[in-house]
Amino acid sequence: MFTQLGNRVFDGFYNSRRIQKRLGYLSPIEFEEKHYAEQATAERANLKPRQPALTS
Repeated sequence: MFTQLGNRVFDGFYNSRRIQKRLGYLSPIEFEEKHYAEQATAERANLKPRQPALTS
């Protein structure tokens, strides 16, 4: 039982902060933060003010 708890604590602490090659040498937390920051930037860039349609 203690081993299972120890493993969960280890995985939650160590693995979330460990730098990983497949994530571009970022920790999972840093990779996720970078991903969401890039998503927000892309969404802002895609927002274009709408021009009212000209009707006659």
